[in-house]
Amino acid sequence: MANLLYVTCNVRTQNSSRILSLGAEFLEEYLLRNPQDEVQMLDLYRDSIQRVDQDVLNARGRIERGEDYGLLSYEERRKMGRLWRLAEQFDRCDKYVFVTHSLNLWFPAEFKMYVDAICVPDRTYCLTSNGVEGTLSAAYRKSLHLHAGQPYEFGAERDQSVAYLESVLNFFGVTARETVLLQGDDPERGPQSEYEAVRRKLLEVARYF
Repeated sequence: MANLLYVTCNVRTQNSSRILSLGAEFLEEYLLRNPQDEVQMLDLYRDSIQRVDQDVLNARGRIERGEDYGLLSYEERRKMGRLWRLAEQFDRCDKYVFVTHSLNLWFPAEFKMYVDAICVPDRTYCLTSNGVEGTLSAAYRKSLHLHAGQPYEFGAERDQSVAYLESVLNFFGVTARETVLLQGDDPERGPQSEYEAVRRKLLEVARYF
C-alpha cells in the first residue's frame, strides 16, 4: 500500500479550473487502479499553511542553540507544531501529486509558504559536514506535477514554477518526477484539443504511477 499526498494550489473551484478538473480525473483513475492506497489531501488555499514568521525564526534559533522545546512561548510551540506536522506528513508519503497554476510567472504565494513549511531539518533535509542534504532518497518516491501555465506570453520571459519545484524535489531526494503542462486554466479560454490531449496523458500516467 502506498501513501499519496495530493496537493492543490488554486483559488478557483473545480468547475472553473481546467487544471483542477484534470487533477480530479487523474485521482479518480488512480484510485480505480490502486484502491488499497491511502490518499491525503491538501488544499493550500483552504488549509491555512503556517508561514515562516518571526516566532518561527526565533523558535528555530532557540532549538538550534539547545534550548528545551518546553521553554518556547505558546505561540512559538503552536506554530512550530503546525510546521512539523506538515513536514512529517510529507515525509510519511511516498507519492506526491501537485496540481498548480501560474500567477505572474510563478506559483501563488501559498505554494511557496508550503515549501517553506516542509523544509524542516531532520525531516526533509539534514545538515552534514558537506553542507545541506535531502533525506528522502533512502526510499523510492515519485511525484507528478500537473501545472497550468499562463494563457499568454510575457515577452521573452518564462514561467519559473516547474523548474523551481523540480529543484526542490530533487534536493529532497525525490528522483522519479513527471510533469504534465497545460496552457491556461480558464475553461472559457483554453483550447479543447489541448485539454483532451493532457487528459489522455494523465489517464495513461495513472496506470503506472
